[in-house]
Amino acid sequence: MFWALAFVCLFAACQSRTTPGRVPPSAEFLFAAGDSTYWVRSNADGMRVRSAPILLTQVDGRFYEVFIAEDGVEYEDASFATSRIFSRELTGTDSLMLFSDSTVMKEAASWKKRHPTSAPIDIDDEEAPTEPATIVHEEIEIVDVHGPWLTFRQVLDIDVDGGVLHRHVGRRAVVDVRTGQLATLTTLLGATEAARVVAAGRASLEQLTDSIRKTSDERAALGRETLDSFHFDSTSFGVTDIDRAPAIAFLVPGASSDGEALAIYLPPLAVPAPDWWSAVKSTLPEWTRDSSRVRWSRTGYEVAARPSPDGASLALILAARGTLRAREWPIATVAAPAYQLIALDAPPVTAQLRAALSHAFDASSALDGLAQRASRRFRSTPSRKLRDRTRLIPAQLQR
Repeated sequence: MFWALAFVCLFAACQSRTTPGRVPPSAEFLFAAGDSTYWVRSNADGMRVRSAPILLTQVDGRFYEVFIAEDGVEYEDASFATSRIFSRELTGTDSLMLFSDSTVMKEAASWKKRHPTSAPIDIDDEEAPTEPATIVHEEIEIVDVHGPWLTFRQVLDIDVDGGVLHRHVGRRAVVDVRTGQLATLTTLLGATEAARVVAAGRASLEQLTDSIRKTSDERAALGRETLDSFHFDSTSFGVTDIDRAPAIAFLVPGASSDGEALAIYLPPLAVPAPDWWSAVKSTLPEWTRDSSRVRWSRTGYEVAARPSPDGASLALILAARGTLRAREWPIATVAAPAYQLIALDAPPVTAQLRAALSHAFDASSALDGLAQRASRRFRSTPSRKLRDRTRLIPAQLQR
């Protein structure tokens, strides 16, 4: 579902035309696809579509906005960048920090003590150096959101010039958008099912690594060089879905021969639906048998999206239900993939929530990207080029 997070999106509001005698069904919903969330309202007066680079999730009738903020400092010979995840209940004013790792800023403070005369620089200056000797960067990517549970990926790169600390690690984690508490498998599934899933994950990793060791092609040979670095971590997982049913996906951290972070993404493991899943299921897309379109069925109408031939975009439509002749109204062409649809008409939203949604869309339209990032820019991590080499090894073995 959500959210692999480089984003550019524009705020938009438009009024669609309707053919005389063909009134679209009454409908109101939030549709998340590509880099944006679309607020669609349809009635006898026509259809209005508004988009913004915002990530929203609904829990027990409340809406939460999730965003990422970046922080850091740049010196002539050192670069420090970190990220934090926040949520905000739309009708409230305060934000809640969901995840923060103090590693980067601790390293920055330690480096500053060793270099007391160094002053921060503006890297937008054309004369600023581009290859600092010390780089400590943390990247956070939102992967998925299912009701209260947000799955994210953290990658930490630490290269301290003259120091012994060189770390390149990655992992997945799940956090509750309401409380900021990191979830365990037991929290999500109960103790018995959690134990089964952990055992199945270990077995999946063993089967995969055995297969790589027995395969003789060139990619497998590259993979075998790093296999001993991978160690199963039962806390490195995310929540995902398979055909609208819940699943757990483990990320197994490892390292290349030169120390760069690698990861094995194990195939998702289906799990019984916990109590909280029922509210999530209705928001998830359902593919037709011929895979020609994805759809969401609601009382009186259906929302569907037809992928383009290259799969890069979706033609979003509103269709009437319960009529002798199928009638459809185009909504918009949006970037793929489709993630979730949250109905706002059953039950209808309150005036307070509608005002809060409008305010959130207004604010997000001025920000850059679905993961709302501060306006600072940091030097990129050179090790990204090394991590790209993992494309040469088996498909599940990725950075």
